[in-house]
Order: sequence, then C-alpha cells, then structure tokens
Amino acid sequence: MRKQPGDRIEIFDGAGRVAVCEITQVSKSAVQARIISETRVEPFQTAIHLLPALIKAEPFEWLLEKAVELGAASIQPIITGRTVIHLDAAQTEKKHAKWRRHMIESAKQCHTPFVPELKAPVSFTAAVKQPADFKLIPTLSEHTRTLKQVLPASKPNCVAVLIGPEGDFTAEEEAQAFAVGFAPITLGPLVLRAETAAIATLAILGHELR
Repeated sequence: MRKQPGDRIEIFDGAGRVAVCEITQVSKSAVQARIISETRVEPFQTAIHLLPALIKAEPFEWLLEKAVELGAASIQPIITGRTVIHLDAAQTEKKHAKWRRHMIESAKQCHTPFVPELKAPVSFTAAVKQPADFKLIPTLSEHTRTLKQVLPASKPNCVAVLIGPEGDFTAEEEAQAFAVGFAPITLGPLVLRAETAAIATLAILGHELR
C-alpha cells in the first residue's frame, strides 16, 4: 500500500515461481510492474500432505498459517466422529476462501514460494483411502512408536499425516486407519492440542526428511 512507481517488489505464484519487479504504475485497483529477474524454486523431494480434522475456527486458521510456513504440500480437512464443526455447502465455500487468504498472507509474510493446495473437507473414510508412500497417525493409543522407529530406510516421495480433533480419533477410526497402513506414532509424553500436534508433526517430519 505504501509503494510507488520505481519501487521494487517481490511477487510469486505459490507454485515456486518468484520474481523481482519494478513498479511502473499504481492505481486504486491495480499495480503494474515490469519483471527484472525471475527464479524458480524446486519443491521439496518429500511432499507432506496434512489431513487435519476440522476444529474450531481460530485454532484451525492458526494451523493453516503454520502449515504453510512449515512447507506442507497440501491440506485436506476431514470430518471425524468427534468433529464439532459442521458446515453446509455455502459455509464451506465461504470458509475455503477465508482459509485460502490466511494461507497466502502467511506465505507472503514468510517469503515462502509455495502455497499448499487447500482441498475441500471430506469424510474420514474418504481421507484415509488417499494413496501415499508413507502414512502416519499421531495418536494417544497404547500401540504407538516414535517417528524414528517407523521411518523407512529410504526417503518417501509422499507422506500423509492424519491429525485428530479435540478428543482424538475414536477407536473405530484408529482401527480403520491402521487397516490401510497408517503407522501410529507418539509425539511424546505430553498431551497436545489438535493444532499443536499438526505443527509438531510437520516440524519433526521436515527435520527428518528434508
């Protein structure tokens, strides 16, 4: 808003293309600029796809912002048995637009060249059917192992991470996830909020796989 013709700005397309530009014209509704230099940033070798349960508005928006900062490849909100947020079609469309704005603002603030794909909410059953080389589900179950214990010998190209709602997944949902290959992991001895668990898992995975 404070820029004038002659000033330089950085623009990006959210898919790795970044350019330095010089502003040539500013109006109330548009900015024109000429490209001075352009680069293309390669995506991470391992794509991490986050499947978080829908939670209350403010924590979920925070989760989305931090997922952008930590390099999630995509975010697929899911509806679980303990999900307390239920949206109709019109509300979903409005929320999706708002969530997308939050993600773009986060990328702009952090100079992140990638904005994760934000998918429409789906049921838990539909979410766990999505293919991935490596699947994780942080849970409070008794049968968990540490991430280091379950990591494959070679780096996977695609990782899917399920994150439960307040109150965690139901026993039936956990069994369903285990049946299709999701490995139960622990994030330590402390109980984390849903949004914290999502960000902690992304951070740990980023450290181990990138």
